[in-house]
Order: sequence, then C-alpha cells, then structure tokens
Amino acid sequence: MSFFYNGNDDHTASPISDPFLDALVSLSSDDPTVFTGANALKNSDVFAAIRIIASDIASSPISSSNVTLQNLLNLKPNNLMDAWHFKFALVVNMLLNGNSFAEIIKDSNSKVSALNFIPNSEMTVTQDDSTGKLTYNYTPINRTKRLIAPESILHFRYFTQDGITGLSPLYALHDELKIQHLGNNMLSGFFANGIQGTGILKVHQTQLDKSAKKNIRDKFEDANSGSLRTIVLDDDMDYSTLEVNTDILKLVNSNDWSTRQIAKVFGLPPEKLGVENEHSSNEQSNLLYLQNTLGHYFDVFTSELAAKLTGSFEFNTDELLSVDPETQQSLAVKGIQGGILTINEAREKLGLNSVTGGDEIMASLNYTPLSNLVVYQDFKENKGAVTDETGQTVNN
Repeated sequence: MSFFYNGNDDHTASPISDPFLDALVSLSSDDPTVFTGANALKNSDVFAAIRIIASDIASSPISSSNVTLQNLLNLKPNNLMDAWHFKFALVVNMLLNGNSFAEIIKDSNSKVSALNFIPNSEMTVTQDDSTGKLTYNYTPINRTKRLIAPESILHFRYFTQDGITGLSPLYALHDELKIQHLGNNMLSGFFANGIQGTGILKVHQTQLDKSAKKNIRDKFEDANSGSLRTIVLDDDMDYSTLEVNTDILKLVNSNDWSTRQIAKVFGLPPEKLGVENEHSSNEQSNLLYLQNTLGHYFDVFTSELAAKLTGSFEFNTDELLSVDPETQQSLAVKGIQGGILTINEAREKLGLNSVTGGDEIMASLNYTPLSNLVVYQDFKENKGAVTDETGQTVNN
C-alpha cells in the first residue's frame, strides 16, 4: 500500500533545482498526498505563515548530548546545505505536504557523518498490508533508484491520523483559499478595466451583428483600459459608465476572514500576518505562539531525532524570547538580584565576556528565613546574648 506519491511518474526535471526552492511545494487537489512544484505557492498569506514558522525553527539552535550530531544540526549537515536552510527546507515540506525526509548517512565506523535532505518529489513510502513494515523508495532524478531502511530515514510529520502518514494544514484550508482567490480576482478584474469600470458604448444609426459588436468592444477597451487616458469618440458614438457598487469592493479589500483562518490553522497570532489583534498584546501573543505552536513543532523534530539518532535533543529558544536591549538588561539585573543567575550567566545573555569571581550566586542581606529574625531580635534585646532551645541565655 503506497500512501505517498508525487502524481507524476515521469520525473521530468524541474527548472528549479535549488534545494531551498525545491522545498516550496503545495497541494493542488483534494487529495492530501498530491503535491506540485514551487510555482504553485502563490497565496501570500500561506507563504508568509510558512516562512515565519520555518524561519523561527531554522533560527533556533539544537542542543544535544552528542556533540557530533549537534554540530551537524547547527553548522553543516551535508555538502550541499548549511544547517539553517536544511532545517528550513524540512519545515517547509512538512507544513505544505505533511511530511519531510532526510537520509542518515553513516561512515565505515557506523557513526553519523551527514544528514541529506530528500525532496518529497523523490520519495515514495509504502507500507506492507500484512506486516505493517514501511519501505522508503528513493527515486532521485537522473540517478539510480534505491530503497532506504526506515532506521536510516528521518521522517518528520506533524498532524497525523495513524502516527505514520502526515497531513498538510492546507488540506483544511481548501474552501478558505478558494474564497480568497475569488475575492482577489474580483479586485484584479476591476482595476484591469481602468477608470471606466463597466460602461455602455452606443453606436447610432446602424445595425451591428454579434461579430461587429465584439470587434468594436475589443478595440475600444484596448484603446482606453488600464491607465488614465483621454477617450476619443466619433459623432455616432456615446459612452456612459455604469455605477459600480464600491461597497462590495471595500468589503473584499477589507475582509480578513480568510487570513485569520490561515493564521488559525498554522497556529500563528493574526498580527504576524498583518491582521490587528485586539485581545492581546504583542508580548502575550509571542509567548503563546512559542508555547502553543513552536513548542509542538520542536517536539516533532526532537522526538524523531531521539528515536533515530543517539543522544538527547532540545531547541534553544533564547533568540525567540529576546527583547529590546533595555528590557534584556533589566531582566539580567533582576536575575542576579533574585539569586537566579550568576553575574557571568547574566553577562552571557547580554553578549558580554565573563569576569573573574562572577560564577557565584549573589544573595541580599535583606532576605533571610523567618526563624533568623527571632534570633536577631533576641540578640538585640539581650545586647549580644541569645537563648538556646531550652530558653537558657547563651553569651555570644
């Protein structure tokens, strides 16, 4: 049983061969397993949503207990890509197709030496109906077809019904994208007709057949559409414009419903797609975005990495949580004063070098356990003498 296929068995070479652009793929039918090339990604809201999520994940370093793998994931996973574009391409494919793939390459000592990105157009995954075993069929363009063992493939998928097959968020946006497309076509058609919009051209003292009317209409529109131009008419012609209901155009132009739906499906705060959000501040929205959206995407990657590779993995989100320099410095000072950060830890967050003696936790004398206050009060009242547990005075 095959559950991923590219819908095109001839593997005609694409004019776009750059690995980064090959990652930009899009659904073109109601079937969530069918995709086309990068030229299908024409919706600006979808492009922006995927760009934001993919960029944020690609910009977040991955910490690992395995130093070799950490360097591969953060520096150069293979000979063709740097780490940023490698992670970006994986996220783009996962969001648009529901699945993304990378092959684990090992050296003669069975140690991981590279992670090769595989475009979805070159991968077909089959599952045996009786055993449930997965088979990854790799069909690179103009190269030899081969099978890859499941343990040698990093297979990332987010939304899934069976834990194996990933579904794209675009599958849930079929109707919304169609509505947005129709609205954009209405605006495009209006502006394409120039300032005249829809009008009536009357030709006096003659009977015109269908072909003649079409010919006069086409020539008139060709001469006067698109830009501010002076209309020149013969004596036997009159032109009048029909009133256009601009309220409809305003509604189409100001309607942000489909944009909000796209943001909702991808888990983005609406303001990241240019829609005003009246119910929360930017700080609250960014925190919710990190916790409720990026956190889940991070888990998709770290769980697959931990399952197929040796070591533990975690995304570093410091850059995503970074604030303006003044606020960042204030938080660092509060961390030192509260005994949470050492001086050097706070300086590291500010991008400063460590200093001698800066590795100790600082504590304020203004904070002390309540029991110490009793001893201190007795000390003051007895002028240097305090009592022990039995109430006997002990000279200090």
